[in-house]
Amino acid sequence: MEAKLVEIIVMEGIAVLMLWFAYQIGIKKKMWLIAGYNEKSAQYVTDKAGLARLVARLCLLAGLASGAMPIATAIWGATATGYASCIGAYGGFIAGITGFTALQARDYTVKSRVTG
Repeated sequence: MEAKLVEIIVMEGIAVLMLWFAYQIGIKKKMWLIAGYNEKSAQYVTDKAGLARLVARLCLLAGLASGAMPIATAIWGATATGYASCIGAYGGFIAGITGFTALQARDYTVKSRVTG
């Protein structure tokens, strides 16, 4: 029971944090919260609103998955195999949306030009 409580606190904390990031980046347009975005890299972003929407969707999906994780482990995690499957599915989902976002982010940026 104690381990389940720790799981709930950690995963729901992550969910709240990711939903907060989604709100701040997607609605409030606080671009500085995006990793790697700063004044030097801003010149390479062609569509700031599109990039903000994309990263906000990533944060929203990660928040929803993190919020659903304790429910999934309560339903399917009664055995070690079921618990490992839930963790693997969560990790695969997070890796998938992160990779998809990295690929889609190229649509909103231009390559840096190196002059020699």
